[in-house]
Amino acid sequence: MNIRFFTILVVSLFLLIPALAADNPTVMVTGYHISPDVVLPSDPVSITITLANTAEQASRTASTTTGAGAGGSLSESLTTPVNAYIESATLKAKDFQVLNGGYEDIGEIGPGQSVNLTFFLTAPGSSGLYFPEAWIRIRDSGSVKYPIPVNVNSPYAISKKPSFKITREVPDQIIPGSSFNLTVDLVNEGRSKAHDISVQIETPEHSISSLTPEQYYIRELAPDEAYHLNLSFATDKDIPVGIIQFPLAITYLTTDNTKSEQTSQIGIKIQGKGEVGISKYQLSPEQIQVGDTISLIVRVENTGTDDAKSVRTSLDIPFEGIKEAFVGTIEPHNDAPAVFTLRATHSGEIAYHLNVTYTDDYGKHTISEPLSLSVREKDGAAIIVLILVIVIGAGAALLYKRRISS
Repeated sequence: MNIRFFTILVVSLFLLIPALAADNPTVMVTGYHISPDVVLPSDPVSITITLANTAEQASRTASTTTGAGAGGSLSESLTTPVNAYIESATLKAKDFQVLNGGYEDIGEIGPGQSVNLTFFLTAPGSSGLYFPEAWIRIRDSGSVKYPIPVNVNSPYAISKKPSFKITREVPDQIIPGSSFNLTVDLVNEGRSKAHDISVQIETPEHSISSLTPEQYYIRELAPDEAYHLNLSFATDKDIPVGIIQFPLAITYLTTDNTKSEQTSQIGIKIQGKGEVGISKYQLSPEQIQVGDTISLIVRVENTGTDDAKSVRTSLDIPFEGIKEAFVGTIEPHNDAPAVFTLRATHSGEIAYHLNVTYTDDYGKHTISEPLSLSVREKDGAAIIVLILVIVIGAGAALLYKRRISS
């Protein structure tokens, strides 16, 4: 009985010992600050690092089993937060003279908490970029090593100021008199936040009007954060063709509230387009009879905003003669004649088309204009026909009288 009792007691005590399962906390260097930003050789410098327990909830779960009456048991589990214990923080800087480079037994950092540690050093005597390392040791979780760039009078400075990259999307070609959309993306490529950002976009031509606001306010942009602008503009037909630049100015405040400005240009291409049609139609003679030689002059005008080049015209009329004419180049708001010489081969209401082909910077174009003209039979032929009708009629009447008299 004593042995059995002793065995049960030992097992029960063993079950009462908590079974521990812990998610190790995550400690990282989440930021640093160097003062001054650019250090002169052999000058003092301070480096402040920020250590943070980035785990949202590092925890330990303990399970126990206790008696629950005769022949039964009761299991319980308890979850409690686990802090990260920082045993030491050391700055390893081979080329620096370290004045204060280590901390011991810093203590615990709870989930989501952080602590700042400052190290004091003397810079090397030579210019260059140096990378001292912060070594952090966490109890039961190993160590962390983090290199920190320090600029000692080097031209290759590591910018920690905001810097904006500007990208834009516009149509490849914009026709005068049309509207267009312009999208602009601002990306903070710097290593610090910018706030109270003002973006000013100017319309450089009187022939361009903005359909959206020309000034925008952005509260802040963190590093690598972007802001998207959708802009719309309208143009009139008098806008000059070619490349037009939109000045864009960005003013902002840095983290120390220093006002800065950055300017840029956004280029768009205004490209005209030829548009041809018939401005005048001249026919000689105006009254056409079968067999007549016809002179047809069609004036082709360009109502577009760019040259209409290699203009060619043709007629699909069923007459003999010259039915094609090369016109050449027609400038905007001008016209040019296309001359045709035809011979009317049959009478009636003749329907046909004037076909015009031309090119501009958008490619080759073709238009077709429906036309018609009236052609009469010759007057002499009509008289002969009339005489024949009279003669035949008179002969028929005479023949009829003879039959009656006989």
